[in-house]
Amino acid sequence: MGSGPHASGELIRSLAGPAGHARTLLQVTHRWGTPVRRTARLAALVGVAALLLVSCRSQPDSPEMQVRSLLERAELAAEKRDAGALKRLVSETYADARGQDKDAIVRLLNFYFFRHKSIHLLTRVQTLEFPEPALAEVTVFVAMAGRPIPAAAELSRLRADLYRFDFVLASESPEDWQVVRAEWRRAKMDDFL
Repeated sequence: MGSGPHASGELIRSLAGPAGHARTLLQVTHRWGTPVRRTARLAALVGVAALLLVSCRSQPDSPEMQVRSLLERAELAAEKRDAGALKRLVSETYADARGQDKDAIVRLLNFYFFRHKSIHLLTRVQTLEFPEPALAEVTVFVAMAGRPIPAAAELSRLRADLYRFDFVLASESPEDWQVVRAEWRRAKMDDFL
C-alpha cells in the first residue's frame, strides 16, 4: 500500500472533498487518472465500504445476533406450523403470568396450528435489551394472516391478527437461548407503520 492522500481513511475523505462536499464521479475519475487505476481504486473503495458496513453491524456470535437468529427460526417454524421446532425454543423452566408452563404453550401452539392451515407472519422487533449478560428482553410485533403479507400497508386489507409479544429469553450456555417467559396482547395497526 502506498502513502499519500489516497491511503486508508484519506481515500474516503478525498472523495468527500473539502468541508464534506460530495464530488461527482467524473471529478473523482479525472483526479485518479487512468481507467485501470480508477478500477483498482474503486474496487478498494467498495472493499473499504463493505468492511465499514460489516463492522458497524453486531458481531455474528454476539448475544444480540444469537437472539435475532432465534427469532428468525421461530418465525420460520411458525409459518411451517412446526410445533416441534418451536418447542425446542422454549425452556423447560418456562412460566408466564397466566400460569402456563412449557407443556401448556405447546398445546396452545398445536391448537393454533390445527385451526390455521396456512400461516404467514410479518414481524417487527421493537426492542431488544440485555439487562444481564445471559438474559434478553424482546418486544416483537407480529401480524398473522392466512395469506402472504407483502408489507405493513396491506395488513388491514388482509384482516391480519396483530399482536405484541414481550419475551424474556435466557442463555443457559453460550449460543443456546430459550424463551423463559412470554406475555402477549392485541396490537394496533400503528405499531406496524
